[in-house]
Amino acid sequence: MSQPTSLRDRKRAETWNTLHQAAAQAALTQGLEQVTVEAVATAAGVSCRTFFNYFATKEDAVLGLQEPTVDEEVLAAYDVDGDLLEETSRLMLSVMRSIQGGDKEAGHRRELFARYPHLLHRRFQYVTKVEQLLIGLVTERLAASRRWQQHPHEFEVEETARMLVMIVGSGMRYVMQKTTAHPTRESQFAALDDGLRLMRTVLKELQ
Repeated sequence: MSQPTSLRDRKRAETWNTLHQAAAQAALTQGLEQVTVEAVATAAGVSCRTFFNYFATKEDAVLGLQEPTVDEEVLAAYDVDGDLLEETSRLMLSVMRSIQGGDKEAGHRRELFARYPHLLHRRFQYVTKVEQLLIGLVTERLAASRRWQQHPHEFEVEETARMLVMIVGSGMRYVMQKTTAHPTRESQFAALDDGLRLMRTVLKELQ
């Protein structure tokens, strides 16, 4: 989540975390089937209505999933006229990290995925939201860029952006697999550097 900048933001972050912790703990100790929205809300000291202001489903609360967001500083630094593969990869990793709770919960999530493999599908739905968000952002930035406006192109800008995001997405899977045990920001961006070098090598071989 983004760093809270106001009392309202801090309270919202605290409530989000309390709900997530209550749901995750209940799933680990009682079993996912026994977890209810009512019980999680009661444990967090809020109403069911408040629960749904933070999470769409109990599964989202258990995993700590939230809508993807774009850090304004990261977006401002996104240079579509630069190294498009690296720039888009770094932007995507930043947005990917926004859908999940803190790094400290990684062990719990691995245990939950092992017990309840169907939860992976729910996380995949959020990854799809990340991809859709990125396609829109890249399309907008690419269409306004010098590199796009100065040369004719065979394909539409949105098609190009979609393909770019799909290619970058394969790199994200590499990053996630390499950092399963320690998915910290530092380890993931380090894995991204390795993944980019590997991806360039593979793409060169395919030419």
